[in-house]
Amino acid sequence: MKAIRLYAQVLIDVAQAPASGLDLQAVMADLRSFSASFNESQIAQKTFESPVVTEEEKGRILVAWCDRIGISPVAKRFLSMLARKGRLDSLGQIIKEAEALQIERKGGLIGEVVSAVPLDAAVLSGVIEALSKRLQKQVHLNTRVDPSVIAGMKVTIHGVTYDGTVRAKLDRMAANG
Repeated sequence: MKAIRLYAQVLIDVAQAPASGLDLQAVMADLRSFSASFNESQIAQKTFESPVVTEEEKGRILVAWCDRIGISPVAKRFLSMLARKGRLDSLGQIIKEAEALQIERKGGLIGEVVSAVPLDAAVLSGVIEALSKRLQKQVHLNTRVDPSVIAGMKVTIHGVTYDGTVRAKLDRMAANG
């Protein structure tokens, strides 16, 4: 995980350097576009994992692919570096980490909400608003569905868990007598 965070930090620092003239959000959009394309192609994944395909061939394939889908030169260089380091399969994690770092650098908090079913946008917005007010920081929540949650939700932010699941309530009732 340290390597993922390091790649994310480098990406942000390079794109936000005062003299870079780069738009971090545009670079991130390019990387998301490439990641989606990469994840949809089992052939591409196998090609970049294959020891039979030389690094030079992988580099040419990557450049041609980036050109075909219109990836910016900066994003293309970042992807080439990941390919050389054998980390192209980590791109999705690097993007998530970079997004998290951006939020943290702006003073926000990132958390996760787990529920039995996907949360309605209005419910999620209400949870985010209540937590932001309570914690006095902007909160961003990633969502995850876990069928083992009977009902309710569990939110974890900065190592603190707010458990509002039915299971937790039943456990508290049982413990109190």
